[in-house]
Amino acid sequence: MRAESKGIKVISTLGVVLLGALLAAIIGCGEDVSSPEPQTVSSQPTYYGRVAEVLSANCISCHTKGGITPFPLDSPEAAIPMAPAIAYAVKEGLMPPWPPGSDSPPFKNERKLSPEERSLLVAWADGGAPLGEPSGLLKDSDGKSRPQELKPDQVLVIDPPYSPDRSRQDDYRCFLLDPKLEQDTFVTSYRVRPHQTTLVHHALLLVIGPEVVAEAEARDGTEAGPGWTCFGGPQIGGGNAGSLDLLGFWVPGASGSDFPAGTGKLLKGGSHLVMQVHYNLAVPGSTGADASSVELLLASPAAELKPIHEIPLAAPVEVLCPGLYPRNSNDPCNRDYALERSELKHAAQGIHFLCGTRPEDYLKRDNADGRAQESRCDQQLRIDALALGVTGHMHLRGSSIRIELNPNSPQVRTLLHIPDWDFEWQGQYWFQEPIPIKWGDKVRITCVYDNSGPIIGPDGSPLPPRYMTWGEGTTDEMCLGAISFVRP
Repeated sequence: MRAESKGIKVISTLGVVLLGALLAAIIGCGEDVSSPEPQTVSSQPTYYGRVAEVLSANCISCHTKGGITPFPLDSPEAAIPMAPAIAYAVKEGLMPPWPPGSDSPPFKNERKLSPEERSLLVAWADGGAPLGEPSGLLKDSDGKSRPQELKPDQVLVIDPPYSPDRSRQDDYRCFLLDPKLEQDTFVTSYRVRPHQTTLVHHALLLVIGPEVVAEAEARDGTEAGPGWTCFGGPQIGGGNAGSLDLLGFWVPGASGSDFPAGTGKLLKGGSHLVMQVHYNLAVPGSTGADASSVELLLASPAAELKPIHEIPLAAPVEVLCPGLYPRNSNDPCNRDYALERSELKHAAQGIHFLCGTRPEDYLKRDNADGRAQESRCDQQLRIDALALGVTGHMHLRGSSIRIELNPNSPQVRTLLHIPDWDFEWQGQYWFQEPIPIKWGDKVRITCVYDNSGPIIGPDGSPLPPRYMTWGEGTTDEMCLGAISFVRP
């Protein structure tokens, strides 16, 4: 897919659904959903009869308050007026999006509508979107009943709200959040709720151990307002990996996660959270202070769960402009020009060191049209474990991403392949069955970029090609991944 078409695709998809919403408002304005509408045909689908189950399993992870979509579908009051838009989107195959390719392993909670489910949603809309009788239960995609989503045990909010630094196009800010845990506790589920959704590009949740809380509190007091500037990370802990641990993240397409049964993220007593929020200030209408929040579901103190850990993956980012490499240092397609303006130039060099690669290797490759520029990195594992899930991350010029176990060997296995990368639809993917990994296994992450032409920037304007090196800005690039695991 051409790079410039990606922003257009997202805008077109949302435009179609919003058009459906407008039609629904015209056709069904004034409809009362406060009481069930009697059914005249026994086969007529109803919201409570089956539709809510399908929406819950495939739609509301994004179509919810604080999600990336412009409207929720998590209640009958929200879903019924949108029935014509829902029917159109599923008939045209626009929704729901499911990025992993068919060569990826089976994942939990896959957003894949069966032909019967598509017909069900269309018939519901065509029949006037009746409400039906409330059942009090939703169902998982496997048909098992489950209670509606539980209320969080804790809600942590940026307080006071933060007004991003508008002298920057990208503002990275770290906020210290105290869950007030007196004893070791497992988090079994979390949600990140962006307050200013037009501003928040992504958010990372990091657990910091009690041994570095005082350092974080001191850092928090060095700047006016809540939090502190933190390009590249919170910059606390003195490089002690045991003092920082990833709890989760918010990106377009993923507002949080439920950890697999019997597992959780362990927070030692006295631990705090650091929420690193990336504010993208190039988006039109991005005004106001932000009070984003984190919701936590906690296990009982007596629960015996296995703690989840992560194996981070990264590859170099060296994306050339089409044609010959320019020698003019003032040309945006020159690597030195890009590095000079990057706040993460040391990270760009460090990833080359970890991967055993050199920038010169990328500068010499054939790049006549700027398409299909590949970057990869191999990492040898030093652990025996069970892999439970995987995730990958790029920005706007990404074309595809793949994470493999033991590549170029008879034991090769794909852990994740997204053949048509779309920044608007990212996620944490949990395997239906754990995958054993062992000491000495090789893991490879491969990212492919398309820098052949303009892309649609956050402000809606076209961005011409430029040299891309490692950077945290929205219009910079990354090649990141992670494998979530537990020890056997």
